Amino acid sequence: MVVIQTAWAGHAVMAYAFLKALGFSGDLGTFTVDLKKGRIKVTEGHKLLSAKDNMFEIQSSRYPFCACVDNTDPADSYPSCAKQDSTSDNSLLSAMRLIPFNEQLNRLILIAKNTKAPKYDITWGSQTKTFTAEQLSRGVNLAAEFPSNPFCAAFGKVDAAIAAKQAYETKQIKEIFRSPEAKSDMEAVAAKTEQEREPLAAAIQQAFVPVTHLLKIEAAP
Repeated sequence: MVVIQTAWAGHAVMAYAFLKALGFSGDLGTFTVDLKKGRIKVTEGHKLLSAKDNMFEIQSSRYPFCACVDNTDPADSYPSCAKQDSTSDNSLLSAMRLIPFNEQLNRLILIAKNTKAPKYDITWGSQTKTFTAEQLSRGVNLAAEFPSNPFCAAFGKVDAAIAAKQAYETKQIKEIFRSPEAKSDMEAVAAKTEQEREPLAAAIQQAFVPVTHLLKIEAAP
C-alpha cells in the first residue's frame, strides 16, 4: 500500500505520475475462485483463513488504495465515503476517474472459474454488487468496484498516522530548525526533534496491520 497526502482532486494526476515514475506495478493481489470446487487461491500478501459455501475469509497485509473511509471522526482529514460526490471536481473519487489509477496502480482482482449462473452477487464486507459470469471469468477489480470496502477503516488509520508524521516534519524543518536555539546548537536541536519524530514514525507501522475480510459469491436471482 502507498499513501500520499495530497489535495484530493487537484493533485491526483501528480500523485499518479509520481507513482508511475517510481515503477509501482499496481498488482496488489489476485483471488481465483473455483465455484465448482468451492476453493480459492490467493497470491502473496494474502492468506486464506476459511472457506465454506463459497464464502471465503481472507487475511491481507497488502492494502488497496481507498479513496474514502466509511466512518470518520469530525477531526479526521480523510474524506468520508458518505460525503463523496463522484461528480464534484473536488472529490478524490471523481479525480480517480479522470486517470487510470485503479487500472494501473490499484488492482485487487477477483476471478471466478467454472461459473454456471449468468450472474453472480459478490459481497465484500458490507457491500454487494452483481457481475456477469463473463466479467468474473475475465477478472473484476475489487478496489475499483467497491470504493467502500473492508480496508477503509485500516487505511484511514494509516493515513492519519502518516499525516501526523508529515505535519511534525514540516514544523521541524520550517520552524524548529530555523529557531534561535537551532542557530546556536543545531546538533542538539536535531537530536531532540528526532526523539519526538521517532514515535510518530513508529505509529505508522503500528497502524499498518493485516486486515481480515469476507468475500462471498452467490448466484444472482
